[in-house]
Amino acid sequence: MDAALVFIPVVALGVALIAGGLVLHFRTRLRTAGAARIERREGALHVPLIAAFSGWKGIPWVSWARSNVAPRLVIHAEHVECRVIRTRRKPLSLISRVDYRATIGTENIVLEFSDSLTSFVGNTANRALTREALAHLAGLGCPLSERARLLVEKG
Repeated sequence: MDAALVFIPVVALGVALIAGGLVLHFRTRLRTAGAARIERREGALHVPLIAAFSGWKGIPWVSWARSNVAPRLVIHAEHVECRVIRTRRKPLSLISRVDYRATIGTENIVLEFSDSLTSFVGNTANRALTREALAHLAGLGCPLSERARLLVEKG
């Protein structure tokens, strides 16, 4: 009985410390994302991401791979570079749709490709940055979904 009286508060304290650490971690990441800016280097647009996902085309919010270690989205004049686990280069002509998805703490750029059943999802966690990237993709001739078009036009 005495061991249980000690064990329960220790476990509760451990859970509270872990939860507090996670909240601080995500709050810091979101603050950093809010200050991030798109960089133009070597003729390409480097879009800063806090996470990237490989999902299935047409099935939002379901992914089969994710990474927050070194996600990447680089938009060139003729192709895009996307990295979740490994870097893929795809011609802009293979982008069948550019979509936009958002929930609490996420601002996602979704790229769907005509030669694949999978999609690339990059989370910028920054609406203005997402709008700028979507507008750039539209300017290069990539077809935007209704949601993406509305974000670009109205913010």
